[in-house]
Amino acid sequence: MNKTVLLIATFDTKGAEALYLKAQVEALGFAVLTMDAGILKPSGAAVDIDRATLAARGGTPIEASLAAADKGAAILNMMSGVSVVTRELYQQGRFGAVIGIGGAQGTDIATAGMRGLPVGVPKFMVSTVASGQTPFGPFVGTSDVALMHSVADIQGLNFLTRRILKNAAGAVCGMLAQFSGRDIEPSGIPVAMSMMGTTTPGSLYCKKKLEDKGFEIVTFHQNGTGGIAMEEMIRSGAFRAVLDLSLHEVADRFMGGLHGAIRPDRLEAAADAGLPQIIVPGGINYMVMGPLKSLPDAIRSRKLIVHNPNLTLVRLTPDELSRVAEIVAAKLNRAKETCRVFIPLKGFSYPDREGLPHWEPEGNRAFIDGLKNQLKNTIPVAEIPAHINDPEFMDPVVESFLDMMAAQPKIEREMP
Repeated sequence: MNKTVLLIATFDTKGAEALYLKAQVEALGFAVLTMDAGILKPSGAAVDIDRATLAARGGTPIEASLAAADKGAAILNMMSGVSVVTRELYQQGRFGAVIGIGGAQGTDIATAGMRGLPVGVPKFMVSTVASGQTPFGPFVGTSDVALMHSVADIQGLNFLTRRILKNAAGAVCGMLAQFSGRDIEPSGIPVAMSMMGTTTPGSLYCKKKLEDKGFEIVTFHQNGTGGIAMEEMIRSGAFRAVLDLSLHEVADRFMGGLHGAIRPDRLEAAADAGLPQIIVPGGINYMVMGPLKSLPDAIRSRKLIVHNPNLTLVRLTPDELSRVAEIVAAKLNRAKETCRVFIPLKGFSYPDREGLPHWEPEGNRAFIDGLKNQLKNTIPVAEIPAHINDPEFMDPVVESFLDMMAAQPKIEREMP
C-alpha cells in the first residue's frame, strides 16, 4: 500500500490550515505530498509541487496568467494544470489518496484533480461550499469524490477548524488504510447494468439470476449522472459486457428533463468498445420534471404520476417516442459486436402497465416501430408479451445473455 496522501490547497490563502492538516495526517503515520494551487501570490511555504509548475502544465505560465488580470481564466488554467499533474503523479505511484481544502475556488481546483483519478482511489474534499444551494455536480462529476462541509470558513485555525481538519485527516487516512492499491477488483465476470426505480423489480430479478452464474453485476442509477459514469467505466475497460435495461436518460435528455444524461454520449461506449450488449428500453416512456404545481398546463394535461413532492414523471407522446427511437437506433447501429434488443410489449416501466397512469400502448408501438425501422438488420429485436418487471420478460433476457456470453472468447475473472 502506498501510504502517501496528496494534499491540494491554495497555500496563498490556506497555508496555515494546509500545514496543520499535513501534520495531522503525518501524526497518523502517513506521508504527505503537498501541491500549491494558489493563483494570487507566492505563499512562501515549502511545497513539493509549486504553483508555477501547475500553471505551466495548464498551458499558461503563472506570470502571464497573473498579468492578464482575469481571475476566472487563471482558475481554469490552474484546474487544468492540477488535473494533468495529479493524474501523472498517481500513474507514477507517488500517492495513494488525495485530500483538498478550500472555498469555492479551492474546491473547483482540487476536485478537478480528483475527478481525473480512477474510481476507487480515495478522494476527500473539505469545502466551505459542500452544503446549501450549491450544485455539487461540477465538483463530483461522475467520480467518487467525498465532500465534507467545513461548517466555518477555512480562514485561520481555531477550536472548530482544528476539529474539522483532524476529522478530515482521520477520514482520508482511514480510506487509504483500506485501499489495496488496485482501483477495482471484481470477484466475478464484471457486467454493467443500468436500472432505475421504475424498472427495479425486473432488474433485480435479472441481477440475481446472473450472479448465481458467476457474473458480478454493477448497477448504475439512471438519474443523468449514473449512465455517464457507466459509459466512462465501460471505456476504461472495467466490464466484459453490458445489460442496458434502462434507456431513460436518453429520452430525458432529448426532452430536457431533470434526469437527462449529462453528456450526449450515453449508449455509445459499449458499441465503441466492441462489447456484447443487451438493450431494453426501460423507462424510456417518460421524462422527469419538477413538482406538479410548477408544471405548465400543457404538461399537466398529459399522463403523469407524482413520484415524490419534488419529481413528476410525465409520459412522452407517440411522436416524441418515435423521435427518441431514431436516436437510440443511431447509437446502436455503431455496434461492432453482438447487440440484441428486447421489447416488453406490456410496458416499459412500473406505471406503464394496463390499468396504471402511464399505460399507452400506442406510444410504445410508435417507439418500437421507429426503432425497428431504423436499426440495421444485423441487430435482432425480440418482442416479448410481458411487462419489463415480469419474470416472463426477464427470463428470455437472461437466457439470451448467457448464450451471448458463452459465444465470447474465454473471459478471465480478474481485471487486466
